[in-house]
Amino acid sequence: MLLSPSGAPHIAQALVAADAVRLAGDTPFFYTSGWASPVYVDVHALLGDAKERTALMDGMAEAVAPLIGRRGIGAVVGTESSGIAIAAWLADRLRLPMLTLRKRPIGWGVQAQLQGRLPQGCKVLLVDDVNTDGRSKHAAAAALRQVGAAVEDALVLLDYAIYPKVAPVQPPLCLLALVGWEHLHVALQNSGKLTDAQCRTLKDFSESPTSWSVAHGGTGALA
Repeated sequence: MLLSPSGAPHIAQALVAADAVRLAGDTPFFYTSGWASPVYVDVHALLGDAKERTALMDGMAEAVAPLIGRRGIGAVVGTESSGIAIAAWLADRLRLPMLTLRKRPIGWGVQAQLQGRLPQGCKVLLVDDVNTDGRSKHAAAAALRQVGAAVEDALVLLDYAIYPKVAPVQPPLCLLALVGWEHLHVALQNSGKLTDAQCRTLKDFSESPTSWSVAHGGTGALA
């Protein structure tokens, strides 16, 4: 679900303008979920463009602030690795504590996977960069709940929203995004930077992401 449908086209344009959207050459991008994609949102590219980064994060903070108040969220959790920078920038603007969720536990004890100080019973906002089928977000929510964190919402920059979805966890996790693939696709087309071959690739991907993934060595089904 888009956090701000009216603002999604502008966010997509900002990501493209900041050169944070990478297009694959001969080798596609592979997400941790196994899906192959011709597009990758590079959060680290935002590090080098202070103007675009500031505008993007200001917009994210403004859009999510009502949810923070409504849900009573007391901390932001960034997933390793790309979600950490986004969560830090967002937490700073919202004046909330920020914690880090590792991909897998390291060591033992309560902080083996979740690092940072989590107040007892604190409700958190899970933050990451991209969502494909929701698998990693549900796994992250389960990990947070195991250490006592209450999590109802996850926020990403981009939710493709065109891949098959995994079965939701219980209690359900509400996935929110700043922008969907349809907005990013339009922004890329309007950028004037695409070659004819790239236009065809993105069109083929949009029409059948599953078939495109399989044809380029990625998964074609939910694990």
